Formats: sequence, C-alpha cells, structure tokens
Amino acid sequence: MEELTKREMEILLLLLREQDWVTGEEISRRLNISRKTVQQEIRRMETVLGDSLCAGQKKGYRLERLPEEQLREILSELEENEEHYNMKDRTSVIALYLLFQQDFVTMDRLAECFFLSKSTVFSEIKTLKRWMGRQGGIALEVSGVRGVRVLGREQDRRFRCATFCMPGILRQIPLEEEELCRYETELSVIRRELGMGLSRCGFLICGEDFGKACRYLAVSLLRDRLGFSMEEENGRQKEGYGPEEKAVKEILSALEQALSCRFSAKEAAGLEELLACSRTPGGDRDPGTEWEELPGQARERAEEMLEKLESALREILGLSPGHRLFGSREQFFRHLIRMERRLRWGRNATNYYDKELAAAGPLETYAMELAWRRAFGRRLPRAELMFLTAYLDPELTQEQDGVRVLLVSNQSAGITDRLERFVRQSLTCGVSGFSAEPVYLFEAEGGKTEENCLALTTEGETALLHPEFIQIPVVLRTRDRKRIRQLMEEWETEREEREAQRILSRYGRKARRLEGGGRLSDLLESIGWDGEECSVSPLQDELLYLCRFRKDEEPSVCLYLLERPADVERKNVRRVLAVSWNGEREGRASFFRTVSLLLSEGSSVQKRFL
Repeated sequence: MEELTKREMEILLLLLREQDWVTGEEISRRLNISRKTVQQEIRRMETVLGDSLCAGQKKGYRLERLPEEQLREILSELEENEEHYNMKDRTSVIALYLLFQQDFVTMDRLAECFFLSKSTVFSEIKTLKRWMGRQGGIALEVSGVRGVRVLGREQDRRFRCATFCMPGILRQIPLEEEELCRYETELSVIRRELGMGLSRCGFLICGEDFGKACRYLAVSLLRDRLGFSMEEENGRQKEGYGPEEKAVKEILSALEQALSCRFSAKEAAGLEELLACSRTPGGDRDPGTEWEELPGQARERAEEMLEKLESALREILGLSPGHRLFGSREQFFRHLIRMERRLRWGRNATNYYDKELAAAGPLETYAMELAWRRAFGRRLPRAELMFLTAYLDPELTQEQDGVRVLLVSNQSAGITDRLERFVRQSLTCGVSGFSAEPVYLFEAEGGKTEENCLALTTEGETALLHPEFIQIPVVLRTRDRKRIRQLMEEWETEREEREAQRILSRYGRKARRLEGGGRLSDLLESIGWDGEECSVSPLQDELLYLCRFRKDEEPSVCLYLLERPADVERKNVRRVLAVSWNGEREGRASFFRTVSLLLSEGSSVQKRFL
C-alpha cells in the first residue's frame, strides 16, 4: 500500500473512531485545517484506500471495513511513526543522525544528507541547541568552522536516542538496510518480552515510558554493533532502586534467551534507572509490590510535599482548608517520588502536551506554578510542572460553574427522569440546576427562558413557537443520542463564545506595542509586572502567556505586540497575552474559560482577539 502522510493518517484515524459519516467541515474543525485542504487530502486518500473510503453529498465521508491486509499495513505504519516528541519530524531526524556521529558534522554535510538549504539547517540546529540544552547529560557544540557535534556520555546518548528512535524516524538516517531490519525485529521481540516481564513482576509504568524503555534496549544492541561502547565510562554510583533491580534481572534474562545476546551491567543499570524514573499510569489498579517496597522515608517525604502543595494551592485559589485537590493520592505519591529521582539525577522528563495543557487549563497552570514556588522556594522544569498540573486539572473543574437546564415536556415523570440523566451525562460544562415543566406551566409563567439556560423540549409545538429550544425525542435511540449530543455540543460552543465576548468587552484592553527584545526580566519590566508572582508559559506561534493575581486592581486581559522578539525559555516571543485576576471566586470559571479560548490554537475567539 502507498504510504499515507501524517495528516492523511490523522483523517483516517478520525474516520476509524467515528465509524459513521463525518462532514468535511467537522474534519476541518477537529484537525484545525482548511476545508480545501481536507478535500485535497481526501482525494489522495481515495487513490490509496479505494472503495473503503466513501463520500456522500451533504453527508461527508465514511470509512467502510478495511481489508485485513490493508488494516495490518496501516497498523504497521502507525507503529513505525508513533508520536515521538514535540519537535518536528525533520528536527528529530537530524537529532538522531547527530547522536549516531562520533565527531563534528559540517553544515554542508547536513544540508547534502537531508536535501536542505543551509539556512534551513542553521534554523534546525538552533532549535536542537535549545532542546538539548534542556536535557540532562548532553549538549550540542556548534563551531563555525568544524560544524556541530553532540557532547555527552554514551549512556546519556542512548537515553536521548530512546526518546524518538522509532523505526519510521530511524529509517530516515543513513544506515545499512540489514541493520534497520534487525533493529525492527529486535524491537518487536523486546516489546513482547518486556511487557510480559513487567506484568509478571507487578511493576507498573505508563505506556509512554514503556515505549522509551523498549527503544533504549533496542538502541543499545544497535549501538553496540556499530562500535559505540560504554565500557570505558564511569557511571554514577548505583543507588538502591528497590523493586527495579529484581524486575530488570528477570526481564533481561528472558530477553537474552529470546534474542541470543548479552546485555552488559551498564546497560542493565540504564534500564533500572529508566524504570526508577518512569511515571505510573492513572487509575485504581493495584500497583503490586512496587509501592509496598518503597522505603518509608520516601513515602513520608511525598506526604509532606503533597500537604505543603495543597495548602499553597488552597490559599491561592481561596478554597476551604478541607478542600482536597488530588483525588488519587497514592498515585500522586508515586509520581512525586519518581519526579524527585529524575530531578536529582538530571533525567528531565519529556512532555508531549505541555503547551496544550497550558492552553486548556490557564488557571491550573498559574496556580500550580505559583504554589510550587511558595511551598518549596524553587522552580520546576516546564515538563514536570505540566505533569503536576494534569493531576490538578480534573479536580478544579468540579468547582466550575455549570449550566441551568430547562426541559419542557408533557411526558411522564419516568421519561423526564431518564432524559435528565442523559443530559447530565452529555454536557461537558456540568449542570448546576435542572427543572422539568409541563407545557401549560411554562406558558402560564410567561413562556420565557433564562439567559444562558439550555432549553430542551420533547414537544414540536413548543419548538416551533420558541426557536431557542432544542427539540429532542421522547425515547432516545442510539442514533438519536449521537445527534442530540452534537446539538448540545454546538450550543455549548456558542454559549462559550458569547460569554467570552462579554468577558472581553468588560476586561479586554486595547493591544499595545512594545519595543521588545532582551530577556524575560526586561519584558516584565516593560509591562510593569513582578516576575515573582506571575506564571510564565511560552505557547505556540511565538505567543507568551503571563498570569497573576492582584487583589488591588480590576481584572484585565491585554495583548502586547513586540517590535523585536524577546528570548523566553530559549523561544522567540513576539506576542504576549497578559492576564490579571483579583482572586475572587465569583466569575472566575467564565473568566479563565475565556483565557483558554484565547490560548487555544485555531479558536474563533483567538483569531478575533489576537
């Protein structure tokens, strides 16, 4: 089968998930691309997928059952090109290429090898230098005469390779076909054996870190064959990893038998370190012996950290002393312990979705950053901070203000009760109040609905007389549920945008131009802000999000346009969204929902305001 591009694969997965007709407009909205681009991509996909991809006038597109052979090829392609890092593919390929070189590589050589212009190579190297500067143990040395090379121990190089050494990326650097095929075969065996081994030992890590551990072992075998040795290196003195050592011995023994190879003691120590620093998945599943075997001192330390963090968060957010912000406390304890190990050993975590998390939860991002600094007197790396924010986000949404729902229906109490349960499950914003009234009562009280109230009815006459009502069937079948959920989702989106316009008309400030340039401290000084009490989040499209709480001034949302880019966390910033809130809980949910829309790439509110 002809290979699909990354965007075509995204469209394919969307159609696979929906298993129904999806309009071009919906695909455009979900993937943040134009309708014209959707049509172009679909035309090419039709030549690859044939009759499996159906197009219907006014219906959109639907994916029929794929032939088994075609499905296997698509799954194989997905495995080769899994999400690997928040860098572009080309940057990842160049990084991997340099990690497999032992000496300087000239700019001309890079341009020739990857068919790029020298200006593009210089731009990619600039991005790489920033990225490697944030990773523990490695750095990029750039020389105007000799070119570029990676500095760092072989163990650290292997850790970095493991971040994004998927077969699809590895195949883009010049290696012998025999080695590439062998790597893919070994990686497949390692995935099977490592998964079974961790399961037998009751050792739980998240899927992302599992993939990294698999690639670390496969990369180690590959680099051993290519002559990259760790034998002369002095590694860090081994600390007690706890249950990791026992799991690694059992797993590597099975792997050596399956692959007819030998892993060195240093390679085993590297796997132990990866497992010791790995994150664990969420949920209530029993973590087995791993948590029980952790030293009591580590647990006490985690409990103390959580208590301090929650106290600082409650103070910032104005919550009651008994308000618990982290539901899965045992899970959070394990995360804190492993995070402390990563920070102590210089193993910076990778967070694929830090920018998306900051945009989705601007209040949570601010609160977590400030609370950590207040509780522990230091800053966290951005990736680690956003992992903690992800734990906090679902808990804070419980205090978000919901919507009032009015159901006008002449049906029995049992029917209306069933419809109420469906509505409460379907609305993402939550329901603050639900009232069901017969038509006669609604008409007798004036036949009007409250502002921002979701009005539903099962009666056709009411829907005709009052256009603000959404008509729903009395008995919801499967096909009805999907359609009604879509209508309510559209209503929620419209409500959010109306509320955002209201917030911005009241708190929005006219865009201002600043000279810009310099570093964050210079930028904050030109705006008139104190860096100690504000959260700083560089986002997409050279946009910087700043947030602070000031009780002595009115809330505001202001956009600053910089004449010259400022350097913030090794990123060039040209626009600054500065948000100030007075700490009041009333109206806070609506205010920060509006901020989230401003930070969400492609939203109509962002396009109008920014």
